[in-house]
Amino acid sequence: MKPRQPGPDNVRNAGTSCDQFVTLAPRGVRAAIVPAPRPARAAPGSRVLPAALSAPMPRFVALGALLSLAVSAAENSPASSAPASAPAAPGWTRHADFPLPPGMAGILAGTHAGAVLAAGGANFPDKMPWDGGKKHYYDEIFVLPAGARAWQSAGRLPEKRGYAAMVSLPAGVLAIGGESADAPTAEVWWLRVLDGKVTVTPAPSLPEPRTCAAAVVSGGKIYVAGGYAPGPLRASTADFLVFDPARAAEGWRRLPTWPGPTRGQAVMAALDDAVYLISGLEMQAGADGKPAPRYLADAYRFRQGAWEKLPDPPWSAIAAPSPAPVTASPAGGLIHVLGGVDSRRVGKVPRDTRVPDHRLDFDVARHTWIERTDRWPASVVTAPAFQLGSAWWIVSGEIMAGVRTPQVWSWSPATQSPLP
Repeated sequence: MKPRQPGPDNVRNAGTSCDQFVTLAPRGVRAAIVPAPRPARAAPGSRVLPAALSAPMPRFVALGALLSLAVSAAENSPASSAPASAPAAPGWTRHADFPLPPGMAGILAGTHAGAVLAAGGANFPDKMPWDGGKKHYYDEIFVLPAGARAWQSAGRLPEKRGYAAMVSLPAGVLAIGGESADAPTAEVWWLRVLDGKVTVTPAPSLPEPRTCAAAVVSGGKIYVAGGYAPGPLRASTADFLVFDPARAAEGWRRLPTWPGPTRGQAVMAALDDAVYLISGLEMQAGADGKPAPRYLADAYRFRQGAWEKLPDPPWSAIAAPSPAPVTASPAGGLIHVLGGVDSRRVGKVPRDTRVPDHRLDFDVARHTWIERTDRWPASVVTAPAFQLGSAWWIVSGEIMAGVRTPQVWSWSPATQSPLP
């Protein structure tokens, strides 16, 4: 098969959806590519990496169309085929499969009252979009109670929805924005587990509709960055918002934006009262009016009311699970970026290549990116991550252009010390 470019599986108006730029890019679109830098030095079990080049990069003319794939039979295993705690790679545990094969991209997932909940999302149930397949959105809600070996039906969402920014708090799971088959939304929902069912109640809406934004909780407040706006282009935005549930009547407040490009599908993390924003996809119109996506390999930190630029990661991590897992330590801790769409692969791999399974750690104390040698056994993009106990869970997701998986995994980060 000939190599294809990363690109969205959404064929509407040559615009953007959140399960995108995995192996193809829109026809006629120029995609800015960041080549892989060489490692500075090696260390046992890891490589310390220099920041990505910040100068303007060569651009590659993308020749693909907006494409996606239906999931393969190998990924379509029923939920009963996955035991609830199957051993896997060190630190990784497989749980009962999500009960709606072939799985979802943009699923709404989190944890409340000790249970895992998952709802909505989107897939191509019939055929590939280039064969006329249509993306379907869902409203079913399922719950995996603590210790259970099977998911339980727990109700339905008020409407079919996917690609919301997701955070989990003691008060419930917050689904922020997202999209239906028609358009992005500004609505925000609280999802709460009660007696085996999930209640859905409204929270204050965003100032404007947004899909594919990133969100994280820090100091009890919810921070939201970026996302795509409504319209044929689905342009990326530079929104940076905060919501304090303790002062819910105030709604969402705008904060100063980061000193960098607009973006959707970014990765966020929270560690030591600071908020981190990493990578993402900038989508704006070029001089010819056509979409001009740019794969971003950059990072920023927000603390004490101000942004600062951090060293660039060596490659992009678009649509990696977010919020990113973190490991706190007296030395400053680590932010773990799992996979994501890697700009180095654009135009160089077949569209049926699985999304990257590598892991980048950011050493907070040393401002250094580290490439870890251990691999993620079931890499996905366009899936939220959330912490339950000491483990970070990832429910379903996209494994290649448009291909979903029903698999559910959790990861307990091994003791990772910053480099000496």
